[in-house]
Amino acid sequence: MNWQDLVKYFLHGIAFSLLFVILGIAWAFVLVLLIGFGSFIGLIIGIVLLLLIVGVLNAALGAFLWDIDAGGKGWSGMFFHGLVLFVILLITELAVSYLPNQICPGTATFVITLIIRTLLYGIIGKTVCTWLERTIE
Repeated sequence: MNWQDLVKYFLHGIAFSLLFVILGIAWAFVLVLLIGFGSFIGLIIGIVLLLLIVGVLNAALGAFLWDIDAGGKGWSGMFFHGLVLFVILLITELAVSYLPNQICPGTATFVITLIIRTLLYGIIGKTVCTWLERTIE
């Protein structure tokens, strides 16, 4: 791994985090509307929509930063991509960010875990894109 790859991993992680926050806010409003209109079915549609957003977002970043084509299976592929990535990132978030900040709260812990988490998000995002690119072929 060279410095360019390290920068790309960091950019992938920070771009994914920022774009996901922005799209997550929009998704929250849509989810409220869906639940209001369709109750349980609206919740299911909202969760599927979230996983599609995660999959499309990571596939786009993989294509832009790494020239990886992980979007070849259409909507079902993007859903699976989002599901796999979401579960892995949820576990990573718990282990790398949430627990350390609960054990030792403070600004220093937050900054350190933010840097580590961003780098890990990039590594995990690229790994999932690469894995799904191989699955498509």
